[in-house]
Amino acid sequence: MASYDREVTTPFLLRLFYKNGSFHRPDEFASRSLPPSLSLYAWPSSTLTELAEQVAAEDPTLLPSPSVGTRLAFRLIYPDARNAAATAGAHHAPTQPRFMVKDLGSVVLGGDGASAALLAAANGAEGDDGDTEMAGAAALATAEAAMKDKTLGEFKFVVGDYVSCAILPPLADGSVAPAITARNDRPTGPRGPAAGHPPHNNRRDAGFAGGPGRDRERRRSGFGDGGFPEGEWRRGDRAIW
Repeated sequence: MASYDREVTTPFLLRLFYKNGSFHRPDEFASRSLPPSLSLYAWPSSTLTELAEQVAAEDPTLLPSPSVGTRLAFRLIYPDARNAAATAGAHHAPTQPRFMVKDLGSVVLGGDGASAALLAAANGAEGDDGDTEMAGAAALATAEAAMKDKTLGEFKFVVGDYVSCAILPPLADGSVAPAITARNDRPTGPRGPAAGHPPHNNRRDAGFAGGPGRDRERRRSGFGDGGFPEGEWRRGDRAIW
């Protein structure tokens, strides 16, 4: 991955949409009246942890007080450009734009302590059932810790994409809300290919060194035989139609 010197690289303006309790529905981004958002300066090297810190600094009133234990879950929102082009080429009447979504990961404010407590509990669990459950919890905590330090560039973010942030306050018992509670758009129709088996090998390119049009062309996704979206299908991606 390319290295970006923030002293000489101009940041871009990232539009981050926020909602308490869950992600926005993807169709909300097709409306002329967009959900509330923050405008944050970011770089391709910006991490999820840095985005969480910027949200907390930009508008502390968005978070519960105290904010420790609040989970901020992030999702990439980008237009399904190929489908739009196909519709235009077929001389169809204008339709609402469709959006693709990709779950990026989450950050727990004050999360170092929360992660340490979870890992300690996992290491100290007794009994076969406890070992199994805590081993899974420890693996999840480790995976989340790795994701929060990934950068926008690694997520194939293209300037002009949106980021949706679900603000998940601690649960009533004080524990950290699981990231899955942010999802409110589980598909109700037929499912796409099984996770880990994308129908094509198209990949999104980062697009920081070239024009966004060329990179959009590379990463576009449409609808193929059988009604399932073509293009980039990975674990955590959803097509909205």
